Formats: sequence, structure tokens, C-alpha cells
Amino acid sequence: MPKTTSTDHSNQTVFIKTLGCKVNTFDGNAISNQFRAKGYTIVDSADGADITVLNTCSVTSAADREARYLIRRYRRENPNSKMVVTGCYAQTDSARLAAMQEVDFVVPNEAKERLVQFIEGETDAPPENIAPESPGAKMPTDVKPVSENRQSHFKSSLVLFDDASSSQTRAFVKIQDGCNGFCAYCLIPYARGASRSVGPEQAFQEIKRLIDAGTPEIVLTGIHIGDYGRDLDSFAGNAEPFATFVSSIMEIPGLQRLRISSLEPGELSKDLLEVLKLHADKFCPHFHLPLQSGHDRILKLMRRSYDKAGYEAAVVMARDYFPGASFGADVIPGFPSETDEEADATLAFIEHMGLNYLHVFPYSLRPNTSAARMPGHLPPEVVKKRAAKLRALSEKLAPQYAAQFIGKTVDVLWEKDIDSEGRRSGLTRNYLGVVSVSSLNPADSPAPGTSALCRVKGFTEAGKLLVIPV
Repeated sequence: MPKTTSTDHSNQTVFIKTLGCKVNTFDGNAISNQFRAKGYTIVDSADGADITVLNTCSVTSAADREARYLIRRYRRENPNSKMVVTGCYAQTDSARLAAMQEVDFVVPNEAKERLVQFIEGETDAPPENIAPESPGAKMPTDVKPVSENRQSHFKSSLVLFDDASSSQTRAFVKIQDGCNGFCAYCLIPYARGASRSVGPEQAFQEIKRLIDAGTPEIVLTGIHIGDYGRDLDSFAGNAEPFATFVSSIMEIPGLQRLRISSLEPGELSKDLLEVLKLHADKFCPHFHLPLQSGHDRILKLMRRSYDKAGYEAAVVMARDYFPGASFGADVIPGFPSETDEEADATLAFIEHMGLNYLHVFPYSLRPNTSAARMPGHLPPEVVKKRAAKLRALSEKLAPQYAAQFIGKTVDVLWEKDIDSEGRRSGLTRNYLGVVSVSSLNPADSPAPGTSALCRVKGFTEAGKLLVIPV
């Protein structure tokens, strides 16, 4: 029987550490809100916290190692804290985490929305059919332990959704979770489950709340947001639910800026671009389109939904609508059997496309993915060398793109940060990092959360663009 717990948690503190992507950050914030609603106090340090929650990532083996390291460190520094592990690693290898003596509870993603409820319903003893030392004793009884991602694609109608965490400048609003893609290298469909969408009215109400609170920029985020709405009855028969959804957001009174975090190349449709162009005064012309490889053989092995020609067509079409837009991409160097020539072809294709920045994720073997069973896994030093070349290319591309705007007028949204020279940081609509002119008195700097038209003067020694008001 669950033991009775007090409803007064005003003296109990919770520390939550989130690893990984913006979607996981949103989930971590939702968990914080659930604890607050129960009366707990959220603290910003694990020292002395009654409960420590590690919200994990599992996109690479390095992310798994970081999670295990933090579990041991937090337990060593605060042995009396209850250690709770959730997130993607808790979904893909819950058995390993539950076997760690430092861990008290493991709550996989499929039960994440019940995390606080599960902890408060802590049992005095595990169910009779589960040995106290077994992994299942630390997990919700209706969730089976998973070892090395040996699991099916779980389905859920639930999306962990709550008030977004907002700075003075922007808020990331999670509109979708899960993925049905099953790219060869990726375990995210297993870690996050089937694709599912937040109901449009629920999303609209959250965006309205943020606008009313004075948030200038809304960023739509999710695991696969181009898939938004395809699981909802309200969009039945609609060939372009995401475009329809974005069109409705643009009509919300008071919206200043809308940014889309990432889209698959094939989902950057003409209908969506027409919507964005119609509302160009609000849209941030910044497109992040995952590439992963610039060679068709590797793309096919990866089970990507496009080839080079399809990727190029998407970028060319988007540039027709937004000539000055920023284009970024994810790239995975070192995929199994990738040759030197194919790696060089990726570098050449990126330069040919004129992409403006890269997020480089060296290939990492993930259990229970089809790539893990492929022949031709490359030595780590080869993968590392190819990743370094891509990062060097990104460092070259970014200033080349930024230099095009010297002497031009840009719309800047000012951030909180001020550098050592007294210059306020900001971000343009097309994702350029800028700084204001120096000010000895920070009070004379532009106010964070405000926007202004500025002229670009040139580069600072740190590589950001220096701007002055017009």
C-alpha cells in the first residue's frame, strides 16, 4: 500500500538538472511547475536539496556517460537527497540506471507526466512479485525496465505540456513530441515515443499568455514539428496542418516575432512559405534544416526522407521567398561505411548550398538502431577528424554570411547579457548575434526585451556584429 504523505512540502527542496535539447528543457520546466504546485521549493543547486531530479538526454553515448557521472557526483555531494532519474536515457536504458546504487527512482519518458505523483506515492516495500533489489522496484509498476533500448515504439496520447519558461526576450513553446521517422542512427523515436501534438487551442492559450506577459519572441519547438497536427481530429483531411496552425498563430493579437526551431527539408512546403511571407513582419527568417550528409548513398543508408536534390530544392525555394534568410543544418560525420570521398562531398555540398552555420554531431552508435548493425563502423579518430573539418567550415561560413549585412539596417531584439566592454547582446530576426556600442554605465545600454532598428558597423574582436541605432 502507498504510504500517506503530507501535503505540506513547504520545507522540502527540489533541484532539477536538465540535459540535452530545448524539448527536454521544456519538460524540465513542466516538472518544476508540478513540484511547485505541490508546495515544494525549487532550488538552483543540488547542495542540500531533499530531491534531486536528473532529466537526461540519450542522443549520443557521451550524453549517457554524462548522466551517469552526474548521478554519482550528486549522490556523493548530497547522500541524503532522493535521486530521481527521468528523460530519454531513463527510457532507453532504465534497467542500467535502476541498477545503480546511487539511484532511488527511475521514471521513463512514458511516465514522465506522473513523476511527482509517483514520488509522493513511494511504497514502503516493492510489490510482492518484484524483488527489492530489482530494477522494477525503483520504477512505476506499470512500466517495464528496458535494457540497451530493447523496446518497442511506445504510444501515448499525452504530451507533457505546461507554462513555458520565458526569459525577457523569448519563450520556447513545445507543440509536439515524439517521432515516427526511425532514421537508421537515431533512438529518439524509442526515447520519446510516437509523434503526438498539443491541441491547437491549448497551444494558442499558452502563446497568448506569453504575449500578454510581454514576451517579444515565440519559438515553436518539438521533436518533429513538421509532423504537427497529423494525429489530431481537428486537422483531419488537412494536407498542411502545420501551415494552417502557423497561420492561426500569426493572427494572435500582439505577436511580435515567431521563430520555427527546426524543420525537415521536405516539410518546408510552398503553402508554409506562403503563410510566412504573408506575415513577414512577424516571422523570423531563420531556417534550420537537418542535412546529416551531403552524399546520396549515405542519406539512403541513414533512411533520410530526401536526397541532395530535394534538400537543394527546399533551400532554393525558401531563398526565393526570403532572400536574406539564415540557413543552418545538423550534420553527422562518420556514419558507418562513409568514405573519405563521401565526407568530402558533404563539405562541398554545404559550401555549394551556402549554408550559414552547422551543428555537428559525430556519429555515435546507439543500441537497437539499424545503424548499430551495419558493417563499416569507423575508428573514433577518423570520425573526430571529419567532425573537426565540419566545425572549421562552420566557423568560416558564419562570418561570411554575417558580413553581407555590414552597412545594412537590421531589427535587433536585445538580450540580458552585457559583455566586458559594456555592450548589450542582441539577436536579429535572421539569427545574427550582435552587440550594441559600448557603455560605461549598463543603465545606458538598450533594455533587454526591447527591439530596435540598427545599422551594422562591422565585426568586434569577438566576432559579433557591432550595431548602432538608426
